[in-house]
Amino acid sequence: MAKATNKNNLLLTISAILIVIAVIITIVATVYEKNASKSPSSSETADVVSSIESTTDETKKADDGKKPETTKPETTKPETTASASSTGKTGKYTVNTQNDPLSIRLNATDDTSTIGSIPKGTEIEILAVYGDWGYVNHNGTGGWVSMKFVKFVSASTEAQKNTTGKYTVSDSGSVSIRIKAENGAPTDGSVPSGAEVEILAVCGDWGYMKYQDDMGWLPFDSLKKAA
Repeated sequence: MAKATNKNNLLLTISAILIVIAVIITIVATVYEKNASKSPSSSETADVVSSIESTTDETKKADDGKKPETTKPETTKPETTASASSTGKTGKYTVNTQNDPLSIRLNATDDTSTIGSIPKGTEIEILAVYGDWGYVNHNGTGGWVSMKFVKFVSASTEAQKNTTGKYTVSDSGSVSIRIKAENGAPTDGSVPSGAEVEILAVCGDWGYMKYQDDMGWLPFDSLKKAA
C-alpha cells in the first residue's frame, strides 16, 4: 500500500514539474513573439540604411562644393603718396620714393621724356600743380614730377595773381612755347596770335598751357582772358 502511495506522489510531482515547464515555455514563447513584432523587418532596416547613406552622400557633395575659406595676409603699403590734404598745394615737399630717385619729366604726363631726377629724401619746392603732377625747378632743371611720390611738408604762402582757364594769345605775332617757366628757356613750338589756349597750371607770371597737341609754358603778358 505504501509503495502505491509513493508511486502516486512521484507521478504527481512529475506532472507538476511538467506543468511548470510548459508554463515557462509558453511565457518565453509569448515574450519572444512580442519582441519579434517590435523589431523592424529586414526591408525596413534596408530602407533606413539606404536613407542614411543617401544623406551622407548629399552632405559630402555639399562639403566638396564649398571652397575653403582663405584669409588673405594683411599687407602694409609703403608711404609713397602725398596725403589727401596736400593734393593741389604748392609748397615744400620731400621725395618719398621707395628706392629709385624721382624722375623729372618734360611735361605732366607719364609718356613724356625724362629730363632729370631727384634723389630720395631731397626737399623740393612744388611751384605749380596740375592734377597729380607738380612743377619743380631743381638745380636748374625745370619739369614735372609725380606727386604720388612726394610727401607734403608745408604750403606756399605766396598768392598767385594769375589763374587757370581759357585765354587767347594777344601778341601781335606768334608766341613761343617754353619748356620751362622762364625767359630764355628752350622753345618747343609756338602758338599763333589770336589762338585760344587752356592754362592748366600757374607759376608766377607763366601759364602751363595746352594748345592742340602741344603743352608748355607761355608768359601771361602775351595772353588775355577769353570772354
